[in-house]
Amino acid sequence: MTRFVMNLCVTPRFHLPTHLLPAIRLFSFVGAMFGFLHLAATPDLLWLTVLSVLINCSIGPSVPVSDALANHYNQRNLLDYGKTRLWGSLAFVLGSTVTGKMVEVFGPQAIILLAAFGLLATGFWTLLKPSVLPENDTATQPVRPKLSAVMRSKEVLVFVLLVSLIQGSHAAYYAFSSVHWIKSGVSDAVVGYLWSIGVVVEVTMFALSRRLFGHWQVQSLFRLAALAVIVRWGLTGWSIDVGVLVFAQSLHGVTFGLAHIAAMRYIQHQPSDKLMAMQALYNAIPLGAVMAILTMVSGELYSWLQGDAFYVMAALGVPALFLTLPKNQEQNVGVTAKSAEIAQGE
Repeated sequence: MTRFVMNLCVTPRFHLPTHLLPAIRLFSFVGAMFGFLHLAATPDLLWLTVLSVLINCSIGPSVPVSDALANHYNQRNLLDYGKTRLWGSLAFVLGSTVTGKMVEVFGPQAIILLAAFGLLATGFWTLLKPSVLPENDTATQPVRPKLSAVMRSKEVLVFVLLVSLIQGSHAAYYAFSSVHWIKSGVSDAVVGYLWSIGVVVEVTMFALSRRLFGHWQVQSLFRLAALAVIVRWGLTGWSIDVGVLVFAQSLHGVTFGLAHIAAMRYIQHQPSDKLMAMQALYNAIPLGAVMAILTMVSGELYSWLQGDAFYVMAALGVPALFLTLPKNQEQNVGVTAKSAEIAQGE
């Protein structure tokens, strides 16, 4: 809820490209400070609660702001967003592995220390001056649009609903897949491999996204992701056979990776004054509020339906398959993406 509120109220204020790098520095150092303060809080529950809210006030906006910075450089044809984003997935794997080893040796208090040092390292890393600084698109400072005005747009509402259905379908997977597989007799080692497969195909999708889907329309990318949602969660609910689960996990690169790339491409080609507002909405609603609500719903569904709860997640892909972005916006996004591809080739 903290991240949801912060992304609605604070993130849109960093609407100029020149705001982005200072914002990342601020959130990194402030987040690290709150992380280190956790060490002095144990075992006071009230103090821990306050610090948890404060650290999420820092981490919440840092994700969309860093994505917006990557989008800015992508718009200027200085980087490939997919190849840049894959480092986030690799860092997730490395961070999880290192944290697990550290906890075995030093206990769970190592988690907070590693998180705080990670934020601190990020802050110092951003002090290095990039060879090409973010710059505003125009000489005059654009007026920051009100988030409520942006949300009243039909195309934005369709976009938010579409991404909410696709990304929200992962709620039962994130919360209960390991529990379900282990209860069904799948070994802990195999469960670990299944999670690894999901991350590997996600990284591969980010690395090859431009080559494989560079000329696809955003609408087509979302439809493919929605179809993969139906197939993936349908198979996950239907069978615990390892071969079936391996195939289902291989679709993570489409249900999450390709859907995220489609969302970023859609946001990248918004008017510059709306870009940060769209980035904030994407992180606040589909990846924040909707995911939180569906995770709670998944808890009730799993206690009632067990593995059949995944069929409900599969059903979320059906309306997503038929939701259509406004025609004129979709054409603009596709044409611009193709032009950028040609420009980069030249």
